[in-house]
Amino acid sequence: MAKSLPKTALTPPTLKDAARWKGLRVGLLGGSFNPPHQGHMHIARMARIKFGLDFVWWIVTPQNPLKDKKNTAPYDKRFKKVEEITAKSPKQMATHVERDLGTQYTYETISELKKNYPSTEFIWICGMDNALIFHKWDKWQTIIDTMPMVFIARPPAGNLVRNCPLRLLTSVSHRHNTDGVKTDLTKPCIYWLEGTKMLDISSTKIRNKKI
Repeated sequence: MAKSLPKTALTPPTLKDAARWKGLRVGLLGGSFNPPHQGHMHIARMARIKFGLDFVWWIVTPQNPLKDKKNTAPYDKRFKKVEEITAKSPKQMATHVERDLGTQYTYETISELKKNYPSTEFIWICGMDNALIFHKWDKWQTIIDTMPMVFIARPPAGNLVRNCPLRLLTSVSHRHNTDGVKTDLTKPCIYWLEGTKMLDISSTKIRNKKI
């Protein structure tokens, strides 16, 4: 059960307010959000419920190293869209975390967050489609060894990632369809949440005006 929070906790984090987040459980939803959509909100809400999270921080990356800069909208425009989509959900927060940290790769962001917020419990949130390419992320095994992660099913379906390098990784624990609320977020683990109704929507389809 999330503890009662002061009103000051309802403003986005800065790099100098670690005490405000002491003892809280926070989900990290990183991405280009080019643009953000209800599919992102769906997995953010699901993770918050499943893991008893106090907040989800949406980490807008200035530039994803795996994506073409020419096809990525300016940071300020993408951030504004994230603010708009999270505006009516006070437990969902648009943050400048990655921009303020000056990090480019997820492993750098995670490392710096753990240094800046040593008393906050974090879990990284991803859509299941990211599982297919996770082994292409820089120092992906370091990420897995540093922070728990959850992959939530959305198209492509979970069976399509059954034999991907991440799913076959044996150096870390894998848990499936956990109830999550009392899960210890201080230990590395990969959680796979599948079988829920998801929105068949993506940023690419939106950009291509296919939906």
